[in-house]
Amino acid sequence: MARRTPAPTNTLLAPRASALTAVLAAALAGEPEAVHQARVASRRLREVLPVLTAGHERAGRGLRKDVRRVTRAFGAVRELDVAIGHFDEAVAAAEMSAAARATTRRVLQAQRAAALRQARATLTRARLQRLQTRLDELAVAIATSTTTDAAAVKATMATRVARRARGVRQAVTGTGVVYMPERLHNVRIAVKRLRYALEAGQEARGVRATAQLTQLKAIQDLLGRAHDLHVLAERIHEVEIGVVQRSRATARDLAALVRALDGECRALHAAFMSRRHGLLMLSAALVTRASAPRARSVA
Repeated sequence: MARRTPAPTNTLLAPRASALTAVLAAALAGEPEAVHQARVASRRLREVLPVLTAGHERAGRGLRKDVRRVTRAFGAVRELDVAIGHFDEAVAAAEMSAAARATTRRVLQAQRAAALRQARATLTRARLQRLQTRLDELAVAIATSTTTDAAAVKATMATRVARRARGVRQAVTGTGVVYMPERLHNVRIAVKRLRYALEAGQEARGVRATAQLTQLKAIQDLLGRAHDLHVLAERIHEVEIGVVQRSRATARDLAALVRALDGECRALHAAFMSRRHGLLMLSAALVTRASAPRARSVA
């Protein structure tokens, strides 16, 4: 059930901006949870910036690009943090030689270190200072604006939610009974975008429908695990190819793990297929709700 909460539209920016800037230093220091939070915060901020920068083009110019850079800079680091975690989980339940475990973990750790170095090279002190300055400028522009219309912000957010819901429907209809990792990943991205847009849209309206967000989060987690295991399997396969000439026993262990991971990915695909209809129904309902006010106003 939706419940009313005091959520004025001018609070959409501040908590999202603060959530991002608060974790950047720790993320650049390499703390895994901070890396994750920086990615989440940047995505949440990106969902509201197109709405909040409307009418404040000067303050918002370049800001969306700055925030997108943060998301992308930490992408490989986060992917490898998750891969290492899933690898440790997988080998704990599998029979694998110490050599196979050590070789693979060493490769993953080296790749993670390289990705973190690249993130630091991308997110320089000057770029982060510019990001903070632009966020501050936008906050001032919104606070001092005499033209910001709360009703317009709500309507624009509703339109954005509907667009994201259509994106989910398009991605879902592109999947099929055959397991295709890239198509599942497209659904995951679409669901994630819809979830963050819906959160912001509900805040703008002063409501929170937890059932919808819970459903989206559950599907996002399911598809996220499928994607993460697929990525891990690909990385392990690369290690397998690299060691096959030196140790066939190690290569065999790694090949067995790749097969096990692929099997779990296919099981997760089947689990998603059982939820596919419900996701389509939710997306359709969100599109209908967004168009209803416009229909009434025309009438």
